[in-house]
Amino acid sequence: MKSTVIASMFASAAGHGAMTHPRPRNALSSPTTAASQGSDLSCHGDACYWYQVGCMIGCPTCQANLDQKGCGGELCCSVEDGLMEPTNNDPEFRTWDPHGQSSTPDLHKYNPWRAPGKAPVVDPCGIASGGTNPGTYAAVPGGYEGGAKGSEVLPETEANLWQAGATASVGWALSAQHSGGYSYRLCPKDSALTEACFQSNTLTFAGNSSIHWNDDSQVDKKIVTRTYVAPDGTQWRTNPIPACLSGKEQWPVHGSATPDCTAGTMFEPGFTEFTQGFLRPGNSGKNKVSVMDEVNVPNKPGKYVLGWRWDCEEADQVWQSCADIEIVDHSVPVPAQPSHDPDGTCPDFVPGVDDCSSKGCMSRDASGNCLECCGGCWWMYNGNGNSCNGNGGKPKPTPAPTPTPSPSPSPSDACASRHPSKSYDCYFEGCKTGSSTSCTECCDGCHLESDSIKGNYCMEDKMITV
Repeated sequence: MKSTVIASMFASAAGHGAMTHPRPRNALSSPTTAASQGSDLSCHGDACYWYQVGCMIGCPTCQANLDQKGCGGELCCSVEDGLMEPTNNDPEFRTWDPHGQSSTPDLHKYNPWRAPGKAPVVDPCGIASGGTNPGTYAAVPGGYEGGAKGSEVLPETEANLWQAGATASVGWALSAQHSGGYSYRLCPKDSALTEACFQSNTLTFAGNSSIHWNDDSQVDKKIVTRTYVAPDGTQWRTNPIPACLSGKEQWPVHGSATPDCTAGTMFEPGFTEFTQGFLRPGNSGKNKVSVMDEVNVPNKPGKYVLGWRWDCEEADQVWQSCADIEIVDHSVPVPAQPSHDPDGTCPDFVPGVDDCSSKGCMSRDASGNCLECCGGCWWMYNGNGNSCNGNGGKPKPTPAPTPTPSPSPSPSDACASRHPSKSYDCYFEGCKTGSSTSCTECCDGCHLESDSIKGNYCMEDKMITV
C-alpha cells in the first residue's frame, strides 16, 4: 500500500449543480435555504443540495455522513468490498489531470467519473444536503431534513410532454466545479424509483451540446462535445467547463488561462464567452448559463421520471435531479423556458471602494438574511446568518513597513480555537498568520490555497491509503 496526501475540496455553500431543463422536482422546496437567484438556475429552489457524498466506484454503499465529510479522506471501501479499478482512462474523457502530469496521480482515482455509473448512490433523486448530520455550513434544502431521500419526499410536478421517437431538450447548470460528466435516464413512473431502474433506461444523445444563456443575453452556442460510451454501452458526456489549475509547474500541457484561472485550465473549453473556473464564472456570483443537450426519446408512450446524474471526478460525490415526463404519440409544443425573477443589481455598491461584508449584499429575504452578493464579493451560507466576503475588487494594498513587526501568532493562540473534527475547520479556523482571506501560514494539518475572490486561505490535508 502507499499513502497519498489528499487536499480535501472545499464544498462551497454557493451550491454545486442541478438539472435546469426541465425544471426538476428538486427545485420546488419552499421556503428556500440557499437558492440561486434571478437567471442563475444552478440552484433554483435549493435544487443543488440533492446529492450524496462518500461514493467511490465499485463500493456497495456511499458513506454519506457529513460529520466525517463523506469518507473522511480515506477510501470508501476495500477491494474485498468491491472497490474497482477505473474504466475511464482515455485523456479525451478525463476532466482532471487528463495527461497524467500530477505529482499525486492517484488523488481522484476512485471517484465516480473514473467509472461512470459504477459508484453507488443512496437515492436516484439525491438526498437532502448530501448526507446525514449536516452542520452549520452545510445547506439543507428548505422544508427537508438532511439525508431525506428525494424519490420518497419530493412531490410530483406537472409532467413535461415529450413526443415519442423524437428528440427532447434537457439541460443542467453548475455553480461549483467538481469536473466529471453526466447522463440522463428514465424510469417508468409505475416502477419503484431505484438507481437500477434508471440505469436500465439511460438515454442516448443527439447532436452536440450547447451553452444557453438563461437571461437570453446571448444566442445559444454549439460547443465541443465529448460523449463517453461506458463498457455497458450507456452514454455520458463530459462536463465541458474546465477546472482551474493550481499552478503551471506540474502542468506543462493545459488549457488557456482566463481571468479567474491565471495559471490555465485543465483542458481547452472551446468557447470564450465567459471565464472558466472553480466557482461561478466572472466573479459575478452568478452562473447564468445552462449546458444543453438533445436526447433521443424512446418510442414508448407513458409516464416517466427523468433522472440527471453528474458523476464527479474531483470529489467522491454524485449529484442528481428528477423531473416528471410524459411521452405521447403526437406532436407537442416547444417547451417554454424555465421562468425566473429579474437579476438583482447593486446601485449603492462601488466596486474597489466599498467593503463586501458591510455593503456587498445584493438581496435579502424577509428576515433580512442575505441571499446574494454584489460582483467582486463571494457569498457564504451559514445556518446562523449568511455573509458576503471579499474585498469588493479592491487592489491588494502594499503593506507599510513597520520598524518592529509583531511576532507571528503561536499555535497556542491562533490555532487554539480549531476543532479539527468540524467540517472545513481549516478554512474557518486554520490560519496561523494573517487573516482568513489573506493568510500566509496555516496551522498544522492545513495548507494554503489561492482564489481570485477568496484570496489566500487554508484547507485540510488528509491522508488516504491506496
